[in-house]
Amino acid sequence: MKNFGNCEQVRKDSKIVITDPGSKNNRSKFRLDNQKKLQIRVIQVDDCVIKQGMRCDYLVITPSTNQFPDGQEIYIELKGSDVRHAVEQIAISMQKLTDNMSLSKLCFIASTRCLINSTEIQNIKKKFKQKYKAKLIIKNGEITHKV
Repeated sequence: MKNFGNCEQVRKDSKIVITDPGSKNNRSKFRLDNQKKLQIRVIQVDDCVIKQGMRCDYLVITPSTNQFPDGQEIYIELKGSDVRHAVEQIAISMQKLTDNMSLSKLCFIASTRCLINSTEIQNIKKKFKQKYKAKLIIKNGEITHKV
């Protein structure tokens, strides 16, 4: 497992909230429901692990559980409305940061405005799963995920 140095925090909070520090309104949020208080690695990718080029905002790494014996990588992009760009940012970050391509991966895009029911978004999700073997979830506003 990679060491991310000062870009990483280990958190055991029952609720972990991730917001975009560069956003003025913080309408895009990611909440991790960690009721078991597992040791969660929260890595700031944007302007810390990766300082140039395309990159997502955060990578969250969960420890092994019954459901995911090797743990799980969760890539997070907090976005305005350019979902296509957000998908590219996550894909590039996955390629640069993952140690184990067979490890379970979830990718979240929290957008301030996006037509989430459109055929185009459904096609993007399907192609993403085929190409990267990762589930892509796109929602407006706040996303909550349970570990």
